[in-house]
Amino acid sequence: MSKAICNTSPLLFLYRIDALSWMPKLFNEIWAPTAVVEEFQQGLKKGYSVPNLLEYKWLKIIDPKSVPSEWLSKDLGKGELMYWL
Repeated sequence: MSKAICNTSPLLFLYRIDALSWMPKLFNEIWAPTAVVEEFQQGLKKGYSVPNLLEYKWLKIIDPKSVPSEWLSKDLGKGELMYWL
């Protein structure tokens, strides 16, 4: 098995088709940045049907140390800026 780093979109779409439970069956480690958790928490507060990532024990929440400067010029949300620790 391998590791996965996930941003908002795959987690949201898997949740919407009731397939988020597949993640720990496919990967032995699954990481998501804190920014992704924050995006979903904002959605929950607004009443959207989104997962509460804090409930998934198999998901490791990470805080990356840096962002390559060329990525900052893209039109990406904090949850989509995926980078290595």
